[in-house]
Amino acid sequence: MEWYRDLPHIGYNLEGKKLIKPKKGDELDEFLNKMDNPNYWKTVTDKMTGQNPWEDIFSHETMIHPVTNRPADKRSFIPSKWERLKVGQMVHALKMGWMKTNKEMEEAKKKQEEINYYMIWKDEEEPEINKRFRTHIPAPKITLPGHAESYNPPPEYLFTKEEEQKWTDQEPEDRRMNFIPQKYSSLRLVPAYPRFINERFERCLDLYLCPRQRKIRMNINPEDLIPKLPKPKDLQPFPTTQAMIYKGHSDIVRTISVDPTGQWLASGSDDETVKIWEVSTGRCMKTIKIGGVV
Repeated sequence: MEWYRDLPHIGYNLEGKKLIKPKKGDELDEFLNKMDNPNYWKTVTDKMTGQNPWEDIFSHETMIHPVTNRPADKRSFIPSKWERLKVGQMVHALKMGWMKTNKEMEEAKKKQEEINYYMIWKDEEEPEINKRFRTHIPAPKITLPGHAESYNPPPEYLFTKEEEQKWTDQEPEDRRMNFIPQKYSSLRLVPAYPRFINERFERCLDLYLCPRQRKIRMNINPEDLIPKLPKPKDLQPFPTTQAMIYKGHSDIVRTISVDPTGQWLASGSDDETVKIWEVSTGRCMKTIKIGGVV
């Protein structure tokens, strides 16, 4: 315990975690107990728990015969063989990765929690902004049966002979409904529906073969693509009158260069000359023949 006198812990457990020192309680109560109790100097304090485990369960009177005269076992003063084997097995399991410490298990649990799982069928949980930009259109649901499909429909839903003949002469695609309403006195007299397999098969074909995809077409006004030019009055100040003319070149002027002081101006032209001008007066001070396009 002398090693941990100035430290907040008193050792380590099997998992390598620190054992924090127990609270000693109020120092004033400890001082009063020390002053009032004459046997305080005999008190044994457990360094691990901070408690006083010593309880005088025997009388202070000396007995003639001891309570037990059994000699101490050998295992009470030598290290345990089985504990050594158990620790060796645990160390080997840690090295081989068969057993993990609590810290490793907590890290693995955190990594498992960080993995995001996504539901395939979560249309109802998606925000509205995501549904708007999805190109898939869900298949239309089958309409629910109405009164005409009942085994005992009202009289107004039953066909007359003219309506039944007209329904028979029509093409299947032009018919308002693909069956003739019939009336039965009881439900047990209703026969099996003969077109059940055909309707299921056609429904599967519609779901499998019919492409349902929304194509977003952008309706853009061509005039919106042209940049809006600013108004001339917003670009002022700019020259509105002709103030100076530099005459002398006989062909296209391709380049000019202004002196940093602002007094001189050099211009190069296709007439194979470079002219030096005075900016303030427009006077040509010098003409240099280059012998090529400048």
